Amino acid sequence: MNKQLTKFEKQVFECIPTGKEHPISQENLAKATSTTRRNITATIRNLRLKGRLVGSSRSSINGYYKIKTNEEFFENIGMLSSQRDTLSKTITAMIETFNENEKEPLIDQQSLFNQVNE
Repeated sequence: MNKQLTKFEKQVFECIPTGKEHPISQENLAKATSTTRRNITATIRNLRLKGRLVGSSRSSINGYYKIKTNEEFFENIGMLSSQRDTLSKTITAMIETFNENEKEPLIDQQSLFNQVNE
C-alpha cells in the first residue's frame, strides 16, 4: 500500500491531537474537516494502514488521538486485538449455524477462514 497521504488524510491527521488526554471526537473531527462520521472512520483506518499511529479512546472522553507513549500504543493494540477476536468468533458462529441449516455446508470456506486466523 502506498504510504503517502492524500490531501484529505493530511487534513484529518493534522486535526488529531497528540496523547490520549485530549482526544477529538469523531463528530468534531467530521465538523472540522467538513465531512461525515463514516468518512472519518474510513480515513482513520487508512491512516493506520499507512503507518500513522492513531489511537482511539473509549473511556469517558471518546475520540481519536496521535499515540505518543508505549502505554497508549499497547492499550490500542489490545483493544484492536479484542475486536478482531470478537469478529472471528461471530463469523465462526454464523458459519456453523449456516452449515447446520443448509443442505450444502460451507465446510471448505470455514476451513479457509480458520487457516487465516491461525
